[in-house]
Amino acid sequence: MGKEKYILGYDIGGTKIGIGLATASGQLLGKKRVENKDTDPDVILPLLAQMGKELAEEKNLKVSDLAGFGISAPGPADIPNGILLDPPNNKKWHNVPIQGYLQNALQIPGCFENDANSAALAEWFFGAGKGKTDFIYLTMSTGIGAGIVAGNTLIRGKTFFGGEFGHTPIEMNSERVCGCGHKGCYEAYCGGRSIALYLQNLLKDKKDHPIVQFAGGKVEDIDMLALEKAVRANDPLALEIWEEMSMRNAQAFGILLNTFNPERLILGTLAWAVGDLYTDPIKKYLPRFAWKEMIDACEIVSSELRRDVGYYAGVAAAMYFLLGKRAE
Repeated sequence: MGKEKYILGYDIGGTKIGIGLATASGQLLGKKRVENKDTDPDVILPLLAQMGKELAEEKNLKVSDLAGFGISAPGPADIPNGILLDPPNNKKWHNVPIQGYLQNALQIPGCFENDANSAALAEWFFGAGKGKTDFIYLTMSTGIGAGIVAGNTLIRGKTFFGGEFGHTPIEMNSERVCGCGHKGCYEAYCGGRSIALYLQNLLKDKKDHPIVQFAGGKVEDIDMLALEKAVRANDPLALEIWEEMSMRNAQAFGILLNTFNPERLILGTLAWAVGDLYTDPIKKYLPRFAWKEMIDACEIVSSELRRDVGYYAGVAAAMYFLLGKRAE
């Protein structure tokens, strides 16, 4: 057996950045978190380098002992050059060369990948995708994205935008505006942020509605948790919205199943956080949108890494792109 390899992973989110130090065999040795709401990259980038060094030092390692680092990042991005272009949740982050900055600061190799792809790699190496050659990981939280592994290979596309499945139109005559600017996208119907904004607008003059009450009485605080609580309380509007969301999820899942014929569909945040209330209605509708053969071949499961998926995401990207590894 060769010497154990140590890898840093960075997961760039709209409200937080997760930093993880792990071994190539999957042991998470340490993790840190940086708040990232309305931040300035000139302040945050030095902090990311510093925290990466601190994680190594806490395990009696020198940064030079590390095999490299990986960055899991939201779009839009210039992936080949490691540049965050204009992430919608980080207004001050314009054309930020994060990979180059960290490479210079840490003096170790780095790589940069889309967050959904990185999460799929994390599940492939360390979680629910382990041992699978054909599976899809779906981010199911604020937005929706797909990390697709087909024939034991991560699908990235010609310009590295493969997997932006949340922006597949599923309703051609829709007035639901997606965060990307298009109408009728899958994410506009099932993304956590889109559903919250839809409900906030719908209930702006109905502050006594149960959904608003479950949001602490503030319309502007309505989120997926408030909707879930209202569903469990059998509120008619909440049940109607939930049923539509479930059908639209099934419609989207059917597209994926019939297109890729995966052996496993791994679902992110909402699936494991909510449980059967989330997944059972989708499975009920799925036969309307996918062939029986595709459904029978595909196991629908929740993420095994759960809250830690971000800490593993950058690590897994580095393993795939820097070390040339495949899951076993």
